[in-house]
Amino acid sequence: MAGSQNIGEESDNPVGINVTAMVDVIFCLCLFFMCSFQFKQLEGKIESWLPKDAPGAAASADQNVLEEIRIVMSYDGKSGATVRRVGNTAPVGSDGELMKRVLSLTADYEKLGKKDFPVLLEAARDVAWKDVVHVMDLLKQAKLERIEFAGGAKAAPKSS
Repeated sequence: MAGSQNIGEESDNPVGINVTAMVDVIFCLCLFFMCSFQFKQLEGKIESWLPKDAPGAAASADQNVLEEIRIVMSYDGKSGATVRRVGNTAPVGSDGELMKRVLSLTADYEKLGKKDFPVLLEAARDVAWKDVVHVMDLLKQAKLERIEFAGGAKAAPKSS
């Protein structure tokens, strides 16, 4: 007679599945994915520090906060040469003048007791690599070891 057997008998399920091992594997996979998950950083997050001694007091404008030395390099199409600036200052002509400005900023850091500060090289896409490497060589000769690259400066707009 068909259908006369009870539910759960061996004839209904000829292959036995070991559920314990499957639960163990799933648990291990869950642990692996939880441990390897990284949260995405919030975009637009601004880190700020407020003075602890006087709440709401603004910092004086004459205090310069030194964090880095930035050398910005762009290509001038009219002259066909690379224009170098230290921070927001006027363009630098010679290697000696460039290093004089960088070393004066280095001296400012040393006066404040800071010994570990980066020198950031920010070069536009159209700047020749030989110019970037030349500036790196000058920095290495001045014993400035922490050289970092910043995102490339935008190319100067082309005038018609």
